[in-house]
Amino acid sequence: MAESAPSAPYRVLARKYRPRTFADVIGQEHVVRALSRAMERGRVGQAYLLVGPRGVGKTSTARILAKSMNCERGPTAEPCLECAICHDIERGGDLDVIEIDGASNNGVEDVRNLRDAVATRPLRDRRKVWIVDEVQRLSGPAFDALLKTLEEPPDHAIFVFATTDPHKIPDTIVSRCQVLEFRRLREEDVRTKLTMVCTREGVDVSPEVIAALARGCRGGLRDAESMLDQAISSADGRVTLDDLEMVAGLARPERWLDLFEAVAEDRPADVLRAISEFLARGGTERDLVEQGSESLRDLLHVALLGEDALGVEPEPARRDRMRALAKQLGRDRLEAILGMLFELEGRLQRSPLAARALLEWTLLRAARLGAFLDLGVLVQALQGGASTAPPAPQVRATPSVAPIPSQVAEAPAPAAIAPPPAAPAPPAAPVVASSFEGLLEALTRRRPALAEAIRRNVIHGEIGEQGVLVELRELPPRERVMLDDPAERAALAKLPGSPGPWEFRITSTARATDDLGQKLLESFGGREEEP
Repeated sequence: MAESAPSAPYRVLARKYRPRTFADVIGQEHVVRALSRAMERGRVGQAYLLVGPRGVGKTSTARILAKSMNCERGPTAEPCLECAICHDIERGGDLDVIEIDGASNNGVEDVRNLRDAVATRPLRDRRKVWIVDEVQRLSGPAFDALLKTLEEPPDHAIFVFATTDPHKIPDTIVSRCQVLEFRRLREEDVRTKLTMVCTREGVDVSPEVIAALARGCRGGLRDAESMLDQAISSADGRVTLDDLEMVAGLARPERWLDLFEAVAEDRPADVLRAISEFLARGGTERDLVEQGSESLRDLLHVALLGEDALGVEPEPARRDRMRALAKQLGRDRLEAILGMLFELEGRLQRSPLAARALLEWTLLRAARLGAFLDLGVLVQALQGGASTAPPAPQVRATPSVAPIPSQVAEAPAPAAIAPPPAAPAPPAAPVVASSFEGLLEALTRRRPALAEAIRRNVIHGEIGEQGVLVELRELPPRERVMLDDPAERAALAKLPGSPGPWEFRITSTARATDDLGQKLLESFGGREEEP
């Protein structure tokens, strides 16, 4: 019996449907336009730096550029994809198109070998193209060895560098390249591409799954295609949200509604149970923070924009729940919880072993925000009621008249004089808060994120006759921008209980240099612990 021919190896979706021409590249129209026009005008540079997040098409674009320059019908912005050169470049077998992984070939010797190879002319193609992925992983000496080659490359050489961290590349290298910045893909572009992939593959995928993938990939098409590949492989028939949740860790939208309804109603047991179930399904603490922030962003858009919420298209069954939850939480509380999650992300990086405890603690505090905001309203009401001026005394319309003596009574009576009109009561003086802490409580109700930034960094606060003076320690850049915002300053000046504008003074907390201590650290090989 003859043996059957072995079946072709399976190709993952990210490779099978990667762009082959500039027309296939989605979401990067500005990059495609720049390269296509350079090709048409014969102004292709000798070094390009492709910058952007992972999975948005940097390496695919570099390969398309190599095909466009070397195609038998080229140079052309539309390679034929049929000649031997195009086929060899697509399968990675062209000897004149060299792809290098900067993470594993990052030494001086590797760059010296590249520099020696640059001098030789192409074996077959029109131009030699070096594609260096993750170029930021090269060592400092390796960059130095590459510098001279980039200054005076031969005419037949083109360098295409790809990176996700451009700030790690020396300026001397960047200045010798044409920089093209790739953007995160829009959700509608990802949905369109995934729908096309499912149609060509002949698989039945729920529209909710495609929408969840487009949102969960955070603008990276390759991540979305990889998660779709996993879900298709593990699904029994139609791919549903349950399959996606099991293999990719993307929680169903209903689970976020359950979690934040528990937060809104201060049900701590349900909050802890929701966290435990998310982690039990394979998600990490950072996954919960990232996905939870996206869900809160949707609720905030619904609270602010209603039917016109940007990018929020819930299913009809969830729309009413989202509206009710957004109204229940309100803008101030949603912004405050978002700020807590953003701060939590940094804490998770600093304390990975306490990740779960930090996550639970943060969400339990978020559940208590409603009580704190209500308390702030009560304090403000009590302050306003205690200082209300008593009502002005009523002026009698008819003044008392003394008895008229008899000898005067016979004289002609003078004309009656009308009493003077009652003077209007003076306007009540504005109520000034009795303490700086009281002002912060009132600010928490109106601007929770701003109040949290001030409370976290305040050294001293003082209420004056014309305004408020606040002394702060050095602020992070994000919070400094918030305090410098004219809209926030205007809101502070008009805050109930505030006598006027707020003035902020930043006090440097830098410590004096301890020369003796530094010498001791250097002598004994120690290090100073930061508080």
